Amino acid sequence: MKLLLATLLLCFSTLTQAAETRFDSVYFFQSQAELEKKGINVDTFGRYTRALQTQIYKALKKAKMPESAGYLVVAVRSDGEVTCWLDMTPAVHEYYDNQIYEIVKKIPPVDVQSGILVFGMKMAIDTAVHTKKPYPPLPTGQRLKRN
Repeated sequence: MKLLLATLLLCFSTLTQAAETRFDSVYFFQSQAELEKKGINVDTFGRYTRALQTQIYKALKKAKMPESAGYLVVAVRSDGEVTCWLDMTPAVHEYYDNQIYEIVKKIPPVDVQSGILVFGMKMAIDTAVHTKKPYPPLPTGQRLKRN
């Protein structure tokens, strides 16, 4: 009987799926002219965002999480300091939010010659539907001025 129960539990545990994390478009809080002034290289930026996506995917692939969609927002200062925050609905559990924060902090950031680069990437967990929000909010609820 115990063997049958163990076999059934094993079968059900293999049927549960891990979190599938998907990324979509990138939103910049600065205009193209401002990005050029900051010295943002498109190729380097592409490799940086790909590294972020890959490491977050790897970290969450074994997690069991509810569906959520929104933005991962990243800010990189010219001195190399990086921070990030999630704007997801429903909110991601604090444990996974902290995991994502630590991943973003560990990846060498894109070079910013002056000021701060702020961008958001659409992110969806266990759903193919991305957020319909046109852009992510800043933590203060204010928008950066666009030229």
